[in-house]
Amino acid sequence: MIYIKTIFTAIFLLIFSAAGSYAQDVGMGIEGGINLANLNITPAFNTNSRTGFMVGGFADIGVSRVISIKPSVRYIVKGYTVQGQNFSYSQTYNYIEIPMLIKAKLPINYVKPYIEAGPTLGIQLSASSELQANQQVTDTDQGAYFSTIDFGLYFGSGAEYRVAHNIDLFTGFGYSLGLTNISKTTTSAKTNGFQMTAGVKFGI
Repeated sequence: MIYIKTIFTAIFLLIFSAAGSYAQDVGMGIEGGINLANLNITPAFNTNSRTGFMVGGFADIGVSRVISIKPSVRYIVKGYTVQGQNFSYSQTYNYIEIPMLIKAKLPINYVKPYIEAGPTLGIQLSASSELQANQQVTDTDQGAYFSTIDFGLYFGSGAEYRVAHNIDLFTGFGYSLGLTNISKTTTSAKTNGFQMTAGVKFGI
């Protein structure tokens, strides 16, 4: 865990240094979408994805015509579900997540395809479970069983569409891979999810 934290700290410092030294074009924006979340559990346990939402804001700091740095802060819902013959069980984790992405785009005037990748830092706000069985619903606080911090990596792609002077709309698709075992029990649990987003960016 210390090794992972050291790597992430070095990456964050390097990105901030580059952004401060070479920033050219700067944009600010808002985004929202859905997270098809799941949990990778060891020993193996079959789970289904849980659909959660996400919303947040970001900066897009250009360091060249092609490369930019994209720090953001967003609220995101993670978790998983299990479906049985006579019951339904789900766990829900609410996070404030801080991605720090490196973005590369084609410098075309009106439509700019892009790819992006980088580390993410998640801070868990709450964890809960819901069991539906025998026409009854039972909610339980699960916060004591999970770690507060979740480090991960994000890989994504998308396209920006120029709709007015200094205004771009965008759509994106990506995958989030958790690196931290968030479980405090003997079971290992790491988050993951497919994310679909859309938003607007304003040039400054």
